[in-house]
Amino acid sequence: MLSARKHLASHSERGSGLAMIIMSVAAMAALAAAMVTVGMSSNREQSAELRKSQASYLCQAGLSQAMYQLQSGVTVSAGTQQEPVTWGGGRFWVTATPGGTDITVLNATGLDNNVGVSQQLVVRSVPTNMWTRALFGKDSVSLDSSVMVDSYNSSLGTYASQVSGGHALSNGAVGSNGNISAGSGTKVYGNATPGPGHSVSLHEATVSGSTAAATSQVTFPPINVPTYTSYGALTVSTNKTIPAENRTYTNIKVNENKTLTITGPADIVISNLTMVSNSYIVINDTNGPVTLTIIDNVKLDSNSNIWPISKDPSKLRINMLSDNVADPEVVVALDTVSISSNSTIYGVIYAPEARIFLDSAFVLYGAIMARNLSFDSNCKFHFDEHLLSAMASGATTYETLAWLEVPYVH
Repeated sequence: MLSARKHLASHSERGSGLAMIIMSVAAMAALAAAMVTVGMSSNREQSAELRKSQASYLCQAGLSQAMYQLQSGVTVSAGTQQEPVTWGGGRFWVTATPGGTDITVLNATGLDNNVGVSQQLVVRSVPTNMWTRALFGKDSVSLDSSVMVDSYNSSLGTYASQVSGGHALSNGAVGSNGNISAGSGTKVYGNATPGPGHSVSLHEATVSGSTAAATSQVTFPPINVPTYTSYGALTVSTNKTIPAENRTYTNIKVNENKTLTITGPADIVISNLTMVSNSYIVINDTNGPVTLTIIDNVKLDSNSNIWPISKDPSKLRINMLSDNVADPEVVVALDTVSISSNSTIYGVIYAPEARIFLDSAFVLYGAIMARNLSFDSNCKFHFDEHLLSAMASGATTYETLAWLEVPYVH
């Protein structure tokens, strides 16, 4: 009987051991299956991530091709959704659409084995151009009280048609290789950028943009004075028109309530320019622009006016070789640069060696660069954004405004 019980116990133990072995094998099989499943899932995820990375690279390749085409001055042509570009075993296409003045929006899509990624690049064209700010003073810029600086675009209409809320556009930048200061009530709708190591001083004035210092100085190119046939001195006592040809004058004086019309295209070199109160110089720019190069003295009495008939500032450039900045180590007879109150100019003014002081209520549509700029109260400067393209020279470059991934749409 005891022997029978031992036999049954031994049999029971063997059964329990077998059950445990079977359970262990089943658990190991389940674990192995889970590991296989996880492995397959991981492989699928890794494969999907790899394809997504490849699609991202394809987007970047498309954007690179589009940027190369923009830099080369040709129309962007980088495939379409219907006819994508095949590259590296995948596909991409890029569309280019205008995003505002001088702004291009590039939208790229890349596909790798039906996994898609879309990216957007927003760029702004920056032509090689010295006329990129309303005001630039090589040594410094000083704005008295209630001065206003903003921008507009003459190719889109008049300044008045672009005014909203007391000003027009907000690219009226002010710059200097030195310091910038602004008095009470002055408003700059744009950036105020001092030179490296310099600063902006705001005395109850406002700047809508950045006041960070520049990382490098701006170089002022020299003025080359051409040589033309001399026509001596000209005094405008009755309205007079100069034909479209290049000329040199020793002196030009426009008397009160008189108009001198200069027909373009023309370069006019003048030793001294005097405009009596309420006088006008009108540029007939129908057939081309005019450049005035003034060697010595500039004197504009109150209510003097200089403008092209189109009111396009790119059609008039005024170069001043005037040197009225005293150098303590050199004794020279300084030139006179005097621009009185309520005068108005449409054009660009370049005076690399002159300190220009503009009297109250002076108005400029265009841009000005000088050695030193100092402005009395209530002056207004309206930078013409059209100058960015109209006065450009050399190759256009592009600056990146934004880059982001956007939802991929099948």
